[in-house]
Amino acid sequence: MTPGIRNGFLGGVVVIFYFALLSVAKQDFFLSPLFQWGSLGFYLFFMARASMEDCAINGTARDFREVIRTPFVTFLLINLCYWLFYYGLHLFDPSLLQAELKLELDTLKSQLTAGLGDPEQANKFRERIQALEKELLAPKPQPLGPVMMRMCVGAVGGFGLAVGVAALVRRRK
Repeated sequence: MTPGIRNGFLGGVVVIFYFALLSVAKQDFFLSPLFQWGSLGFYLFFMARASMEDCAINGTARDFREVIRTPFVTFLLINLCYWLFYYGLHLFDPSLLQAELKLELDTLKSQLTAGLGDPEQANKFRERIQALEKELLAPKPQPLGPVMMRMCVGAVGGFGLAVGVAALVRRRK
């Protein structure tokens, strides 16, 4: 098994365990942007580890695209594990979706109260607030499509991280 695949799945298990702990401890921890962004530390650790293993095996004197491949594959696998866990957790715990909708609703209301400056933007916020209030009355399970789309959009940032990790590891050797 290649270092990227091995570290990707190992990192995926660690990230799932991390978010499972947060979810069990307190739902607010799972929803916290601080804890969500904090999980990138695990991503970076396993991406760097995979990249160092790959460079130890294959060397650094090769095309940079080849050096990027391993940390990027690692990121993609960890991210896939996270998003599948995220989707499954929302199916298992419908109150999580309600909490997310309520959090978004509160954020939009506070921004609208603070004043947006643009009447057109304020109208869009009001429409979204009405839609959220309606959805909170009868929340439906989240479809898999939008979750997978968010995962794919995240891959763009993951590629940037892979470039940075590969550059650091390559420079270090």
